[in-house]
Amino acid sequence: MRTAILLSALMAARASAAPDPAALFRSALPPGFAPVSFDAPAPVRIPTPVLMRMQFAGDTQTVALAPLLDRHLTATDSFAGAGGRTMVAGTLDLSGDGYLAVTPPGGAPRFVKIERGMSGSWRDGVHSYAVSLSVNIFRPRLANYIVIRNTTTGQVVWEKRITELFRLTYRAGEPVNLAGRPYRLFYSARPDLGLCFIYDDTSEGGHEYKFYMVPVSQIRGAAPASYKMYGGDAVKLQASPDLTTLLISR
Repeated sequence: MRTAILLSALMAARASAAPDPAALFRSALPPGFAPVSFDAPAPVRIPTPVLMRMQFAGDTQTVALAPLLDRHLTATDSFAGAGGRTMVAGTLDLSGDGYLAVTPPGGAPRFVKIERGMSGSWRDGVHSYAVSLSVNIFRPRLANYIVIRNTTTGQVVWEKRITELFRLTYRAGEPVNLAGRPYRLFYSARPDLGLCFIYDDTSEGGHEYKFYMVPVSQIRGAAPASYKMYGGDAVKLQASPDLTTLLISR
């Protein structure tokens, strides 16, 4: 009887001293790692090597810049002419001034600043064209019309409000996420070398585009540069030395 009691006590002691599998799992993890709870209310962030340029929960994203260089100049709008199709787009310089960008068939882009009295002319190889701004004092400034006329025939071949031009241009941007908000990203060599992030503010029921200009020279350093975006959201931007990729982080 006394032997049975001692044996029972010994087995209980051994059971209580048995290693906890969860504790063994935690002790085997590298420094900085934590066990994952699959019902955690927030996304789990697992550290990854810096060179991988990736992180879970969408806090970091890498964008290929090379395919975006001046892409919007030929992906926004166009009109057909005697010499072929002419591409039309809106673009900005680093100070935020707007330009009409026109690319004749087989030619280089031409930039005309959007302002009262704006004018510019070119040829498509067959006919001549000119641009002007139709202004009405009873219209809001951005509701004025940009008009392109075939000066050889006298016909208007393209006409859009300034707001409509930039709405079409917005669609040609690359969708990216900054601090949980959707933006469109543009990478331009002309008029200036820089990035433009556009946020479509619909808080008032319409579309109001907010522009955030970033000179490329500011984001090619060894460390990311910080910027304030819509609503005061802070983001960090870093371009690779060869300007082929852009790292976006919080």
